[in-house]
Amino acid sequence: MHAVPDADMRSSSAVALDDRTRRWAYAGVLVTLFLSSTNLTVVGTALPRIIAELDGFALYAWAFTGFTLASTVSTPIYGRLSDTLGRKRVLLFGIVLFSLASVAAGFSSNMPQLVALRVLQGLGGGALMSMAFAVIADIFPPRQRGKYQGLTGIVWGASSVVGPVIGGLITDLLGWRWVFFVNVPVALVALIVIQRHLPAGERRPGAPVDVAGAALLTVGMLATMLALSWGGEGLAWGDPGVWGTLLLGAAALAGFVAWQARSPAPVLPPELLRDRTVAIANAAGFLSGVGLFGATIYLPLYIQGVAGLSAAASGFALTPLILGMILSGSLAGIWSSRTGRYRRFVIAGLTVAVVGFALGATMGPDTPIAFVVGAMFLLGLGLGPTNAMFLVAVQATAAPHLLGTATSAHQFFRQVGGTLGVALFGALMAHQAAVTFAGDVAPLVAHLPPAAVATVATPDLLTDPAAADAAAAAVAPRIGEPAYAALVASWRAGLGRGIRWVFLISGALAALAWFATWWAPALQLGEPEPVADTVPRPAT
Repeated sequence: MHAVPDADMRSSSAVALDDRTRRWAYAGVLVTLFLSSTNLTVVGTALPRIIAELDGFALYAWAFTGFTLASTVSTPIYGRLSDTLGRKRVLLFGIVLFSLASVAAGFSSNMPQLVALRVLQGLGGGALMSMAFAVIADIFPPRQRGKYQGLTGIVWGASSVVGPVIGGLITDLLGWRWVFFVNVPVALVALIVIQRHLPAGERRPGAPVDVAGAALLTVGMLATMLALSWGGEGLAWGDPGVWGTLLLGAAALAGFVAWQARSPAPVLPPELLRDRTVAIANAAGFLSGVGLFGATIYLPLYIQGVAGLSAAASGFALTPLILGMILSGSLAGIWSSRTGRYRRFVIAGLTVAVVGFALGATMGPDTPIAFVVGAMFLLGLGLGPTNAMFLVAVQATAAPHLLGTATSAHQFFRQVGGTLGVALFGALMAHQAAVTFAGDVAPLVAHLPPAAVATVATPDLLTDPAAADAAAAAVAPRIGEPAYAALVASWRAGLGRGIRWVFLISGALAALAWFATWWAPALQLGEPEPVADTVPRPAT
């Protein structure tokens, strides 16, 4: 049993703000979150069409991973900077950078260029997400944060529901480039609201940015991502290049950990990570982040590639997942503000999430769409409480001068889980595609000219109408309609097997997060005295 002594008095900035300023500042946070969440879901819905047009199936995961990697690495750096420069300055910088990169991404002419611009966009996105949640901790005391962190889920979820639908419609009607251009008007609104109504905050004395730590972290994460993307695709897992890159990543990350203990201004302060609440919340966030990112990215591919529906339909398929997260996240936030507790909501949510992942693992080419909708809604119900409740616990235990660092550190670990998971899933999907082509597709077209074989050599024909037309014209007349239908069915079944593993792995990691959460301290927010823990731990 643990309590947060004098918790409501630990946020002096929250006490100093009048209600009107607090409402406008919170409105600025909501606009910023709307910008961030629409980007993730709009682009995610359009990715199958993007990779088909730019001939980049091998880089499918990197169009997402490039953004999240840059966002992940920059998040703790922005958090540290905000503790000295103030949240507003960092947030405005992020909005401008994000907007410029979005416009440039819309003019991409090839997949490597798009990935590079997504990296730049991610550097801006890291400031948006980390600062938005840190501002909430600044303007509201701990007991109220659960409610407002939960209520932000409504705006985040609403934009996420609208985003996939808009993304699908824009992709089908105007083309995928416009999914990047739509960020600009929202960014302008966010810029105006933040500039006019969010207090600048005081500059605090602090050590310079930990450049060495940031460099080691970047190298370690990038090398690990590259090794996971190469393994089983362009190179065998036993290839020296793969293992050498993995070892480089491990060495850089080990050096980062060692350097943080000696750095005068560590990106991730060791004393913060030694706190039991922070350590368990970050570990559980890492594990659950894998499943959340994996479901968000690969559900559209399932709908378009396996179920054979349109990009707009894939947007609608994400809607029940987001609605479930909105409902459970908002209710958990409100109830935690009333009771001062957080852990019981996370445990209940992760229990439901494991069931949702298990149901997702059963989906295949012939699964009824109603079943998919129900499974994704259940999964959303389970994942919803984990987003806000762990963050509330971390912010309640962090010292005021490390509030931005603690907030960003928690988001960092959650995003690391998602980024590593998506990279691993990308390697898994590429391997499954290679196995499907060699075992099921190649025998049907072995006697055809190489140019004809190339039209069915990747699953692009399942997601891009132009690629499907080209493949049908080049292959179907030569092998016959029944054989061509069997070829397409083989690709759908192969993608389905890969996505099934995405859900199975995600469910196993969510179960580990569930077990870890039992050992987190049961904080009573806003109360000076400890309160008995009413949720028993499992027997060991």
